[in-house]
Amino acid sequence: MVCWKLYHNIEKWIGNVFSKYGVFVGTYPVIVLTCSVMLSVLLGIGVINMKVQTNVEKVYTPPNSQAVQDRELLRHLFPDSSATDFHLYSSIDANLFGSVIFRAKNSSSLLNLDNIREIETIFNSITVNVLGNGLDYFQLCAKQNSRCAVDGEIIFTDKFRKLLQTENLTYPVLERQLIESVFGDVEVVNGLLKSAKLIKLQMNLRQDSQAYKDVSKSWEGNFVTFMKNVSSDTLDVTFAHSTSLDEELSENIKGDILFISVTFTLMIVYATIVTTSCDPILDRQNLGRAGVLATGLSILASFGLGSACGVEFVSIAGVMPFLILGIGIDDMFILLAGLANAPLTETGPQRVGDMMRTSGVSVTITSLTDIFAIWYWSLFRFSRCTQLLHIYRASFERLAVFFCYINFVTFFVACVAINERRMKSKRHGCTCQKIYFKDEMKNESSLRRFCCGGRKPSSKEDLESFIEQFPGKFLSKFVTLVPFKITALVCFAAYLGVSIYGVTNFKQGLDIANLVSDDSYFYEFNTLSQRYFSQRIPVSFVFTEPLQYSDSRVISSIDTLVSEVTSDKSIESQFQINWFRSYRSSVSYNNSSKTNFVTGLKEFLALNPQFKTDILFDDTQELIKASRIYAFTSDLEDSTEQGEFMQRMREIATDSDLAVTTFSPAFIFYEQYVVIVGSTLQTVGTAVLVIFVITALFMPSPLLILFVTVTMLMIMTGIFGFMYFWNLTLSSITMIHIIMSLGFSVDFSAHICHAYMTVEGETRNRKVKNAMLRAGGPIFNGSISSLLGILMLVFSKSYIFQSFFKVMLLVILIGMSHSLFFLPVVLSLFGPFQAKKTNNITNTRTSIVRSSKSDPVEVEVFLDR
Repeated sequence: MVCWKLYHNIEKWIGNVFSKYGVFVGTYPVIVLTCSVMLSVLLGIGVINMKVQTNVEKVYTPPNSQAVQDRELLRHLFPDSSATDFHLYSSIDANLFGSVIFRAKNSSSLLNLDNIREIETIFNSITVNVLGNGLDYFQLCAKQNSRCAVDGEIIFTDKFRKLLQTENLTYPVLERQLIESVFGDVEVVNGLLKSAKLIKLQMNLRQDSQAYKDVSKSWEGNFVTFMKNVSSDTLDVTFAHSTSLDEELSENIKGDILFISVTFTLMIVYATIVTTSCDPILDRQNLGRAGVLATGLSILASFGLGSACGVEFVSIAGVMPFLILGIGIDDMFILLAGLANAPLTETGPQRVGDMMRTSGVSVTITSLTDIFAIWYWSLFRFSRCTQLLHIYRASFERLAVFFCYINFVTFFVACVAINERRMKSKRHGCTCQKIYFKDEMKNESSLRRFCCGGRKPSSKEDLESFIEQFPGKFLSKFVTLVPFKITALVCFAAYLGVSIYGVTNFKQGLDIANLVSDDSYFYEFNTLSQRYFSQRIPVSFVFTEPLQYSDSRVISSIDTLVSEVTSDKSIESQFQINWFRSYRSSVSYNNSSKTNFVTGLKEFLALNPQFKTDILFDDTQELIKASRIYAFTSDLEDSTEQGEFMQRMREIATDSDLAVTTFSPAFIFYEQYVVIVGSTLQTVGTAVLVIFVITALFMPSPLLILFVTVTMLMIMTGIFGFMYFWNLTLSSITMIHIIMSLGFSVDFSAHICHAYMTVEGETRNRKVKNAMLRAGGPIFNGSISSLLGILMLVFSKSYIFQSFFKVMLLVILIGMSHSLFFLPVVLSLFGPFQAKKTNNITNTRTSIVRSSKSDPVEVEVFLDR
């Protein structure tokens, strides 16, 4: 009883506030409308300052991760040496390059002299004809032993051709070089390479200064242009360079802009159809279009404000308009339903106030849950993606939801007030010309009466179109039937069981190449590279402090470290680059004293220059400040294995007696695989708590709060579970989609619960029926409009858009099912209910009428037994 009174007191107070506001807008609609449009347009001007960020590392990897910190440390210790002593395995940053994969048109082996000559011809044309600011490859190449460092150049040597003719090509090591990265789709017999259907060349570029970085990137751009025109009678050629993925992401953004415009068109058409009436006075199609326009202005304002603040646009933020369209149109249908329930005897401003009293609260609840769910997500900066989206997908999306709410309570409500004036003055819905009621046009032709004659509304049904009324009327007929309740509960129990199974088998990971469309040149190159070439990862172990390398304890610690590393299941023990081991095996090794150790080491380095960049001497050249050794992994098949491998290497380094840092450029991307599950669960859990609090503030009924929270948990379980069946994995992309959907998933549930508490009824079943009549249509039409809002994404070639479509389809279908079937059944069985007192001598039913102030007044109607 206390909770019931508390709810109604709070509901009455909030409702009165919204009612007064609605009356104000209804009285001055033109002023409110003008101010709303001007604000959105002025903010929208900021889009001229929009900047696009497509750098994959900046967008999709954690910004302050351990790998990033380790990289900064190593940058200070080991400067870039691509101008003199380039070794790919020792690169701290991802290197600049142009790479080409050759494949025979008839899919035969490339191991013959004719194919090698053809490959060399194409290679020579690249090195001469591709320029970066006027400089060719030989002037820009990364160098090793005074030669350009080209991975795969071994195939052009006389030694290789002799071995090829004698069929004596050893594999995977040839002439002390690891050649797994050169030959793909291979056939090896007794350690000899018999067939290779793919050959890959990689032309590495200098990046030892910003000037050379800029020129090398210019070379990469011209490299793509040149390669697109390369043709061969015998070979198929695929290619890529270091920033191909970044460029293709930018192209995806441009290509998917078309879908946004088509989606707006679909929404306008649907909103027009739903709100269209054959009566020119009662026709509300202009309000349907106004709802879409209000959403469009919200998107414009949020983009403009974000851009004006210098926020970078990231590709994943491109899905935001599709989400906001769904949220906005849902709000529109809720407000229109509230308008239809407003008393017809009141003035226009009073009807607008009554609409805001009932529907304004519902729209506010859902908007706040959306905003605060995104707000919490923006505080948890899991990755640069969420850091950028702190403003441009979290903060930006929060802005979009906020402006959507503001525009609907200003722009759209003002449009409603203007439409009410039009109806009161009997003006045509399309032409605004003064017309008459049909019963006043008895002498006019039937056609003129149909086109230009209206009628005075006498009930809610007169104001709503058939499509607006049908879902609520249809569902209310059977939602309270016992067979339906049993069936619904059984079905949702089965749904929950299937969802839990999917959750327990849900996988994580993100293939970066999936971010581009499958017709991209990079997609083809990456597919061949990943499928047919070895993906060994070089991992460095860096001794970051000066050590007495001649000391037996230090020697023992290094040997222990190497032993633990090489015994790891993911490390190929036979492949390692270890200056310390090689030096100790050489004739130059002298361990008798610190001075002799350094003297012998310098002699060793003169004979083995490949180790020079792995040892850092101090200014006196007598003390080793830092050094590094390398191990190589086997192929790491999936993201889980990659993340676990990185953690194991760090544990080995941490457990060492020495100051050791382990690093690989790939670790920058592996970081997300380590924290994504925990961060997602933390964010989802806390966002659920935030939504719980907001629901408690606006609907302070323990049962309703419990129902909404449990329903949202069931929805989220279903989303995670069914993502497994749709082959979606948990990644930085899908994590954002899921967290973003938190607020959206609770919208429909909040609508039906709020409707249940605000309608009257003698029993729970009666209240549920009335709630379905009020909210069923808006929920159904809001769901359909949201589906239309993401429909065009089916045709998108972008993984980001496709995954968003799949996640949002699950959110919409599962959320709608829970609000239209599950919650009504639960409310009909356990919903909060206050029985009405009646006299013993009568059997009563309660009907509701409204006073001129729109406050509900109960009237007892006595019926004889």
